[in-house]
Amino acid sequence: MKKAILAITRAVEKRFGIHLLDEVLRKEESEAKFWEELIDNLIKWYNGELLSLYETSTPSNSSKLVLSNERDSAILTWHKAHQEKKYLQDLDVHKDVFNGKKILDVGSGPMPSATCFVGADLYCLEPLLDRYLSIGFKIHYYGNVKFIHACSESIPIESDFFDAVISVNALDHVDNFELTASEIIRVLKPGGILLFHLHYHRATQNEPLELNDSRVGGAFAKVKNFRKIAESRKKMGYKCDDDEMYTLWTNL
Repeated sequence: MKKAILAITRAVEKRFGIHLLDEVLRKEESEAKFWEELIDNLIKWYNGELLSLYETSTPSNSSKLVLSNERDSAILTWHKAHQEKKYLQDLDVHKDVFNGKKILDVGSGPMPSATCFVGADLYCLEPLLDRYLSIGFKIHYYGNVKFIHACSESIPIESDFFDAVISVNALDHVDNFELTASEIIRVLKPGGILLFHLHYHRATQNEPLELNDSRVGGAFAKVKNFRKIAESRKKMGYKCDDDEMYTLWTNL
C-alpha cells in the first residue's frame, strides 16, 4: 500500500513539478498522533476522569462495554456511544438506509463507524490501517466488516462493485481529490449512492487540500443528481471556524 502511495506521489510530482512526499508523510504522522492521543483520552473518558469528550458524556457503568483490557473496553464503548451516532447525525440518514447494500466507507479511520447501518455489507478503506493497529486499535471486534488497507487514489476493488460509497470528514485528507473521485465513481455501480460529509477549510500544513462547491461538483460531474443538500458550521462534537464549513453531498 505504501508503495502505491509513493508511486502515485512520484507520478504527480513528475507531472506538475512539485514535491509532495514530505507533505504526505507529514499528514500521516499528524493523523497517527491524533488517534494515539485520543486513546489516552478515551481511557480517561471511560473511567470518568473526563466527564465529556466531544460533547459525549462519560459512560454509565451499565453502558460500558467490558473486554479483556481497559484500552479496548474504552475504544469499543466510544465506538457505540459516539462514532456510530456521529455517522448517522453527520450523514443525516436513517440506520436502515443501506440495508442489503454493499457499501464502502472511504477514509474510515481505525473504527468502522458505519456499523451503525443495519443490514449493510460494510467495507472500510483506510490507508493508515497499519499505523492504527500499531498504536493499539483492533479490528477483530467488528464482526464481518472488511478492512481494505489502501489509498483512495488506487482502490484495489473491481469496477461497479459497491451499491453505495460514503465518507465522513475524510475526503479533505486525501492526497489527490480528483483522482480519488475518479476511483470512487469507478467502483460504484451504475445508479449507486454517494453520500459525503465534507469539511471545507483553509489549507494548513497538515491538511493542504482545500475543497469548495465548484471543485466537489466538478469532480463528481458524471454522477447524475449529485449535489450539496446541506451546510453548517456545527456537527456532532465540533464547531468549525467562521471561514470554514461542513457540507453534505449526495445523489439520493
